[in-house]
Amino acid sequence: MPEVNVSKDALLKVKTALNEYNTDISGFSSKIDQQISDVLESVEHENKKIAQQVNDKINEINRLKAKIDEAVESINRMSNERKSAEQKLDVAQNVLISRQNDAERLRNQIAKLENIKTEAEGEERERIQSQINQLQNQLSHVHSEIMRLKNEQSQLKDNILQLQQNIKNTQAEKAKIESELASAERLLDRLKNKQARMDAVYEKLKGNIKDMQSASKSFETRVVSKTEKNIGNVEKCISAVDEYLSA
Repeated sequence: MPEVNVSKDALLKVKTALNEYNTDISGFSSKIDQQISDVLESVEHENKKIAQQVNDKINEINRLKAKIDEAVESINRMSNERKSAEQKLDVAQNVLISRQNDAERLRNQIAKLENIKTEAEGEERERIQSQINQLQNQLSHVHSEIMRLKNEQSQLKDNILQLQQNIKNTQAEKAKIESELASAERLLDRLKNKQARMDAVYEKLKGNIKDMQSASKSFETRVVSKTEKNIGNVEKCISAVDEYLSA
């Protein structure tokens, strides 16, 4: 009789162990699903992060391209302004030469009339003086025009020099931005390649995960079914022992 009791105790221990094992296995696929969810969430976070980096870099490139366009437009505008100033300078120089010739001609006329006046008398002298006065008034206007033209020339030259310096500075700034743009475009290419690789890995990972989930669920179902069957067999054995003990 003691041997039978020992056998029943052993069977009860086996049943307890099987129940505990069954409890553990019953949550197996759920634990796998939770770990898979954590992995996917982490991968998706990295994908979103690289996607944001790509988007930020594209925005930076567009901003740099816009700045280059602005620089080109500014250089073209200043170049046109310089060309216009140079043309105005040429015109002013030609007009100045003409006015200086006019001034020389008027001075010569005045000098001749002054010589004639010294020998004239009466009304003739007054008439010559009147002519001299008119010529002097003309000469005064010509001198004013010459001064204006010289001032205009000076301003135009200063403007041309300033435009040349501004063009040079803008060209240097444009070259710097173009260097930044080339660097940003190279980085964008690397980011896009990384993004493409991550997308490929993510798709492959999802396929592998799907297979693993299916396998874990199938494994749990088979094991739980077999364990429950074993528990049932153990319970039958226990019942047989109980019947034996009560006989």
